[in-house]
Amino acid sequence: MRPSLLVLAFLALATASFAQEQERKLVDRLLSPDTKLANPGQNKKFTGGLEAPTRSAATKSFYVSEKKLSKTFVADRSAPTTSFRTRNYSTHAATVPTLPSMRTYQTKKSRDVSPSGYSTKKYATRDFAGNKPFLGQGKSQKALHAQDRPLTIDEVRELLNKNK
Repeated sequence: MRPSLLVLAFLALATASFAQEQERKLVDRLLSPDTKLANPGQNKKFTGGLEAPTRSAATKSFYVSEKKLSKTFVADRSAPTTSFRTRNYSTHAATVPTLPSMRTYQTKKSRDVSPSGYSTKKYATRDFAGNKPFLGQGKSQKALHAQDRPLTIDEVRELLNKNK
């Protein structure tokens, strides 16, 4: 049993030393990188195809004459204004028509309405579901009920004096 433990300890030390060797190689590569290494496609030129052709078209020349859009008037006219008078209105008391007296009419009594044939029958039914309290609690409801406790006087004062 002891020789196997000795072999295992030796292997453990050997692997640790090998790992440290790799660590040194990594540090050497980081401290002094090889600058000769390069990607072969690094200096490659991209040719995306032909450029879009530029075409020219012959157009005919045209002339636009400058037209004056505003008209000139020979003489300015002046129009005299008259003063505006307001009328005098007289006020009279309003006459309210009287309503005619209410007339009364004779009406007949209606005949008795017969009760339904099913009015005396009774059926067993269940209570409406809205009358029963909902007792199911979700995971959030339990957390909310954990905070349901009576407030102390100091907490009430703090809530009431929040705006000050």
